Amino acid sequence: MTRTVELSSAPSLGPLFAQAVVRAPFRKGRELPDLVVRQLGASVDRDQLAAYDDVCGFALRDTLPATYIHVLVFPLQTRVMADAAFPFPLVGSVHLTNTIVQHRPVLAGELLDIEVRATDVRPHFRGAQVDLVAEVSVAGETVWQEVSTYLFRGQKVAGTAPLRSVDPQLPTVAGALWRVPGDIGRRYAAVAGDVNPIHLHPLGAKALGFPTTIAHGMWSASHALAALANRLPDGFTYTVEFKKPILIPSSVNFVAQQRDSSWDLALTNARKGTVHMTGSIRAQAPSTIS
Repeated sequence: MTRTVELSSAPSLGPLFAQAVVRAPFRKGRELPDLVVRQLGASVDRDQLAAYDDVCGFALRDTLPATYIHVLVFPLQTRVMADAAFPFPLVGSVHLTNTIVQHRPVLAGELLDIEVRATDVRPHFRGAQVDLVAEVSVAGETVWQEVSTYLFRGQKVAGTAPLRSVDPQLPTVAGALWRVPGDIGRRYAAVAGDVNPIHLHPLGAKALGFPTTIAHGMWSASHALAALANRLPDGFTYTVEFKKPILIPSSVNFVAQQRDSSWDLALTNARKGTVHMTGSIRAQAPSTIS
């Protein structure tokens, strides 16, 4: 039987992460809970939106960046993963891929009904991966959907892990050099709420197996979308795959190549050529995702 958690407001993320740390040693089992977390009538904080736009590079406007809606969804994702019945530890989880479907532009003044659930636990060559599926609607109309895939390193589940993916052919056009400052993790966390220690301080990152602090994947995805924001249709599908994490501070190359009404894009390390992120934007949004 599905258990539904109804929230009157977005949960505070600091206490959720602290709760997840306490519960981590007691996580057991490998089955996902049949859980839906829902928030009805969510509104946009205009100051937070302006701060997000500044950190990610979007211009101020009355419609929401498609990646900003992820910021509204993320606390509900965190509530699912922090739940006592969720089998894997939240802290140290890694965002692998993200697909956003924007069916139409969403106005900053609209009230949003948000629903999140976890599904499809499966093996990964570094552990276990899970999809967090979100749907956002306005007055019963589905306007935005997302599938975020997270890796829980070192966790084992039944099945055969897929082979490591081979990097696709990257766009060949000239790109732009981004300087990624050492404080971008803290700045993005302040506007997006993702206070995972791997993004905030080198010591926290090292304690969880990273050589130093890493940038949020969704900051990279947001900054890339902002670079193309004026050239996108009303409805589109935005898919990104996060590869090697961006150790900060660093410099990265951003390239985007247009093919008819679609875009292929990539982020690579400016010095080594390491691929950090690949992605695509397709003009036609599907009717639904699951």
